[in-house]
Amino acid sequence: MRGVKLVLILLAAIVLAGVVYWVGKPEALVVPNMEIRVVPTTSSTVDYTASFEITTLGTKRIFTDPKYHNQNSDVYIQNPDPSVIFVKKGGVTWADFFNTLPFSLTETCLVTGTKQTFCNSETYKLRFYLNDQESSGVLSLEINPGDRLQVVYGK
Repeated sequence: MRGVKLVLILLAAIVLAGVVYWVGKPEALVVPNMEIRVVPTTSSTVDYTASFEITTLGTKRIFTDPKYHNQNSDVYIQNPDPSVIFVKKGGVTWADFFNTLPFSLTETCLVTGTKQTFCNSETYKLRFYLNDQESSGVLSLEINPGDRLQVVYGK
């Protein structure tokens, strides 16, 4: 009786090892007629700077208040020059950066940290200049080393 139990335990171990081996094989995970796309990740560690400036109705916004500084470890600003953006993670977009700050910025509207609102109208418009070229869709672009973004609200 003891020998039968030993043989059954040995067979169970072999079957279990076979199942683990078979399930662990990449071919076992393939579903016929299913497209699989590998999306490269860009979340690598990086270390570079870019800069930004926001001007509303001719007034340059200054971000010296500590509530704007070091809000995220991947992308942040700090004193003594809060116009310099420190990028520490690859793939960070301009929207990612602005979302770390205590205000709201979209392609059509800026709501400052003091709740002043600057939205597109018939008279005034929010414009984005990336590296001195007016550009739409900037917020979805990745921040690159040395980039300079100017956000301007005016006529």
